[in-house]
Amino acid sequence: MFATAHELDPIGSRKSRFFRQPIRSPFQLLTQAVFMGEGRWLLCADGEWPPASVWEPLSLACETIVGVDGGTDAALSRKIPVTLATGDFDSITDSEIERVSLPNQNASDLDKTLNYAANNGAEVVDIVGVEGGEIDHQLGVFAALIEAPSELEIYMHMTEHVVMRCLDDLELVLDGGTQLSLFAFTPCANVSISGVEFPLDDEPLAFSTRGLHNVALGGPIHIESDGALVVVISAH
Repeated sequence: MFATAHELDPIGSRKSRFFRQPIRSPFQLLTQAVFMGEGRWLLCADGEWPPASVWEPLSLACETIVGVDGGTDAALSRKIPVTLATGDFDSITDSEIERVSLPNQNASDLDKTLNYAANNGAEVVDIVGVEGGEIDHQLGVFAALIEAPSELEIYMHMTEHVVMRCLDDLELVLDGGTQLSLFAFTPCANVSISGVEFPLDDEPLAFSTRGLHNVALGGPIHIESDGALVVVISAH
């Protein structure tokens, strides 16, 4: 179902630079990771991290590595070469790292960092360290995913899942039996998904359990939506 690292390679949305690329298995690109650095950023947050088999290949694949406030020390403790740090810096002990202040009390550090990345050349953003903690912080992570600039391809790598978003059209490949769930974070009047056990065909989807625990049939999966969906893919 998954390769060693959670390496996603969807076609993406119609607005995405990936849209016209051939469909490939979403988790087979570990051996190519070191050649994919241009425009690819890794954001390191201060929550619970996935195992080294996930974050280590990502740290090699990404051109720019950002410590999101306390995530800076979390990354440095794993010997990850942090490029710069964002946040209010009250949790950073290393004084040599470049620091970028992003003042805005109405947005989370992750939200602000995603916008900073979009404005500074990022095209693909991988995120680690977003699990655990208070429930409001966990919900805030998903809100930041939805609010982030639409031109970014974003993947949140967790211990048991990879989380991504579909803003209009998404196509990827999963092995048969892989579980995935869809959650509508904005009103969706027309949602379609094919290549799964429980397909949808231009059906309304609200924030509910209706999209929970679908199963890939094996091969291409095509998702279309007129709203913002969060796609949660199981690693097992």
